[in-house]
Amino acid sequence: MANHKKGNNYIVDKENNIAKIELQRRNKENLWVTIDLEDLERVLNFPYTWFALKYNEATDDWYAGCSEYRPDLKQSRPYYLHQFITGIRDKRIDHINTNIRDNRKENLRVISVSDNGKNRAKRNRNNRSGYRNVFWNESSQKWVVQLQVDKKGTILGTFPREELEKAGKFAEEMRQKYYGEYAGNS
Repeated sequence: MANHKKGNNYIVDKENNIAKIELQRRNKENLWVTIDLEDLERVLNFPYTWFALKYNEATDDWYAGCSEYRPDLKQSRPYYLHQFITGIRDKRIDHINTNIRDNRKENLRVISVSDNGKNRAKRNRNNRSGYRNVFWNESSQKWVVQLQVDKKGTILGTFPREELEKAGKFAEEMRQKYYGEYAGNS
């Protein structure tokens, strides 16, 4: 059952204890975000309409937010739904499962910028190997597995051309070893 209030449609799913909020997009298909049912009233009573605020290239998706007018600054500034849900605006908030439209509290955590960069859903856009942290080195004619370790690009292994899949599996193992809970998805 869809309802409408404060500019946002929403759907309540009592069985799963969640609510879905519809985000408006200019001249595009609208998107839906998930929140805990216990946060619905507070989200809907916030005086601004939530919409698809900022595109994230890494996830190829949109962050939910609003443009909040700040009288003290005499201007509007972005306010993200994940910040609103957690009540934390001055620190980095990570979506644990890498789905930036999943704003349930169990999916949100305070994180460092460095760890946030590790917890990614996808490989880089320019990646040609098909595996995160694996690239082809022309000069050595090998697949290279490289991760950020102690804030430095660190080569952890090289593999011959025919062992791309092995390199991909090794990269996943190394992300688990070095990044642990921040290893993200493959």
